[in-house]
Amino acid sequence: MRIKPVTYLLILLFSFLVLQGFPTGKYKIGFSQCTTSDHWRQTQLRLMEMELSFYPDMELQVKDAGDNNELQIRQINEFLAEGIDLLIVSPNESEPVTPVVEKVFNQGIPVIVIDRTINTDRYTAYIGGNNYEIGLEAGRYAAALLKGKGDILEIKGLSGSSPAIARHAGFLKSLESFPNIRIVKSADGEWNWNIARQVMTNLVNSRLNYDLIFAHNDVMALEAYKVLRESASPLHPYILGIDGLPGDNGGIQYVLDGRLDATFLYPTGGEKAIQTAHQILTGLPYKKQNIMSTMVIDSTNARILKMQTDETELLQQKIEKQRSILATQLLKNKTQRSALISLIALLAVTAAFIVVIFQALRTRKRANRALEQKNQEIEKQKEAIITQRDQLVEVSRQLEEATQAKLRFYTNISHEFRTPLTLIKGPLENLMESEEFSPAHRNQFSLMHRNTVRLLRLVNQLMDFRKLENQKMELAASENDLLAFLGDIRESFSSLAGKRNIDLQVISGEKEIKIWFDRDKMDKVFFNILSNAFKFTSDGGEITVFVTLPEVKEREAPAEEVLIEIRDTGTGIPARHLDKIFDRFYQAEKSQAFRGTGLGLNLSREFVEMHHGQLTASSHEGEGTSFFIRLPLGTRHLQPDELVQGTVNSMDFKDNQILTEDLAADLPLPSGEFPGEKKPVILIVEDEPDIREFIRQSLGDSYQIIEAGDGREGLTSALEEEPDLIISDVMMPEMNGLELTRAIKTDQRTCHLPVILLTARAALEHKLEGLEEGADSYIPKPFNSRHLQIRVRKLLENRAKIREHYKLSTDLKEEISGISRLDKKFLSGLVQMVEENLGDENLSVDEMGTKLGISRVHLYRKIKKLTGLSVSDFVTSVKLKKSTELLLNSGKTISEIAYEVGFTSPSYFSRCFKEYFKIAPSEYVARMKNREPR
Repeated sequence: MRIKPVTYLLILLFSFLVLQGFPTGKYKIGFSQCTTSDHWRQTQLRLMEMELSFYPDMELQVKDAGDNNELQIRQINEFLAEGIDLLIVSPNESEPVTPVVEKVFNQGIPVIVIDRTINTDRYTAYIGGNNYEIGLEAGRYAAALLKGKGDILEIKGLSGSSPAIARHAGFLKSLESFPNIRIVKSADGEWNWNIARQVMTNLVNSRLNYDLIFAHNDVMALEAYKVLRESASPLHPYILGIDGLPGDNGGIQYVLDGRLDATFLYPTGGEKAIQTAHQILTGLPYKKQNIMSTMVIDSTNARILKMQTDETELLQQKIEKQRSILATQLLKNKTQRSALISLIALLAVTAAFIVVIFQALRTRKRANRALEQKNQEIEKQKEAIITQRDQLVEVSRQLEEATQAKLRFYTNISHEFRTPLTLIKGPLENLMESEEFSPAHRNQFSLMHRNTVRLLRLVNQLMDFRKLENQKMELAASENDLLAFLGDIRESFSSLAGKRNIDLQVISGEKEIKIWFDRDKMDKVFFNILSNAFKFTSDGGEITVFVTLPEVKEREAPAEEVLIEIRDTGTGIPARHLDKIFDRFYQAEKSQAFRGTGLGLNLSREFVEMHHGQLTASSHEGEGTSFFIRLPLGTRHLQPDELVQGTVNSMDFKDNQILTEDLAADLPLPSGEFPGEKKPVILIVEDEPDIREFIRQSLGDSYQIIEAGDGREGLTSALEEEPDLIISDVMMPEMNGLELTRAIKTDQRTCHLPVILLTARAALEHKLEGLEEGADSYIPKPFNSRHLQIRVRKLLENRAKIREHYKLSTDLKEEISGISRLDKKFLSGLVQMVEENLGDENLSVDEMGTKLGISRVHLYRKIKKLTGLSVSDFVTSVKLKKSTELLLNSGKTISEIAYEVGFTSPSYFSRCFKEYFKIAPSEYVARMKNREPR
């Protein structure tokens, strides 16, 4: 949509007005003042406010602690909560306030300490006078007044405050040089005129004599003067104070009036605090320690200082007046500007409305024309939609017919499976019972029969699923003893439980529980749940079936349902999978290690719900899983046509017993240790125990067999057992066959091992994928056992031929064909290492393994597999092959060559040479020279 010029005007006008209304941000400074009751503190605050007039971007908020430590700490925390940008603090006492000041500083907020110090250096800046220096100066001035002899009364500030401590210490230090001057009394006036008056009154009454009074501030000094005059004391001591403030109630005026003999200037630092705060907040350079200078103010200079301060005060009053006038003018200008802006805005809005109304009239005419055209288009679209709807209805009908045709085919083919499976199963059972066949044949019959029953069960499961889809599944409920029924099911699992040392129990406090249920369907429910429990429970675990009649609220009322809990001590189900385990075709990650369609638990829930019951589960990963089945008692929940009256024959649980043998896949695999003559070792990696058994039976007579149930276990076995050949399935849990092959072929310890892949993925791209990973052969399922036997034998024969060729070859540089690139690189590196250390008698197997990056055991096994030689024989072969080069090309004698290639004597060299090449060194040289062209 286009934005009209008038819209741009309105947007710009609105933005301007909004920006005019935004207040400018100010730095917020919090000032924690220990007290504001005395003249010095009031002067300090007034100087701060005067200095703030030069910094409009800063605002000051003051909190008065009233000489109370706890209140000051609480007020500083309040500043922290309010979000100040900088803290100025004049601590009441140093030690109590120090922790809260450190807290503020540690949170990244700048801190300026003014007047009094704290017991830490964790602050940004300090501003104040040198109280110790003031004490020294006061001591020297007092000694001069007393001409080196006399008694002094000292009225101190608050005992815990840093100025009082420092002034007292400086005063004492200065008087150490005057032994005839002594301080007859040091009293605490706590900076307060009222307390100082009380102290002074008590001293006057005590008749104490003194020649000079030194008060730590002018306020306390003035009170000492007043008490002496009011009491008509005969004493006329000198009176010294500290602060030297201007104004009628300041120390300068007291000196001019003769009430004080002298005062010592102690600057407030108020202006400096504001200046330093601005420097810190705006990132300008600043000093951390700012010590204000002092001076003596007495009758010699008091009048001049008074004139200067009065002039300054007058000038400040003029500045304040001008600021007030300027602020009034600015406010007036702002009001006028706002009125002007409002008028312009009103005119602009009026003009905009006129333009908008005009454009609206034009737009309305265009819209009416467009609406007429749109109605015509809508009519055409409506007709097109009706046509498309009719087409979609027809397509949907065709899709429904195609879907139903597929489902009918699916049902029919499932029915067709059952007939041949039944005809296979019956004769097999007859053959299994026959005594004419050997145990080996009967084992094969048992393998075939077990998988026939398994396939028949899968077909029945699919048929049940189809019936549920078509809502044709019917319930045939009869009255049965639930505990006896569960006992029969337990018996069908007893053999498996015994093999795996799993404690399987049915526990109930009742002797008999009569309940109406469909025996066939509930058999499938319990079989599915117990099968899952066995799959996920480790050997030596427990599976318990608890059967209870839950209590009802009324004691005498009969129970309304039965609760069956099937609890195992297995691996448990992760919480993220628990709510999905009853979904159709769903298999949790861990269950991929076991065969299944993902229909079992879904069908179980459907069957339980057909009985108007509930099937739920709870689990804690690593602790086990519990399945809960709730079935209603009585027949009120069942339709008449769902009830089967009379006695129902007991079920035959024979097929269940056969199927539980499938669950023994996790039993310990045979170790493959056979006594007698050593046979080639074959590692079979396959998650189907029946396929492993079939391959074992096919190869077991000629080879030593070791087995692994998945790729990860197979990789471990390959590293530990060092087989001669690996046969692996492709589709496996944990690590599939392609990943296993890649791991085998890229590891220097195992890359020489031949790998045969067996898989149901027979497409060309799958075969190429397996060969690309380094597999030596790729055999699709179903495979012929004779084919597998020949392929295994040929691969092992080829490896033997490669080893034999290596032994007979005299050329060290010859590249051996038929082995992997890694193996060629390994042999080349090993030969080079031996050549470089021909004369080193200390070259050991451990050192060779360390340099090649493999252990001593793997080095021995790998050389043996590749060359058929032990490590020492391999080293000797390299030396002998090197000697053939030297015999033909170096012109050296046999003795020289023997020592050069690392033999201890020429005779030993000749014997080894003849044993290896079946010819003496001299005969070898003569024979090779006769072959040279003349």
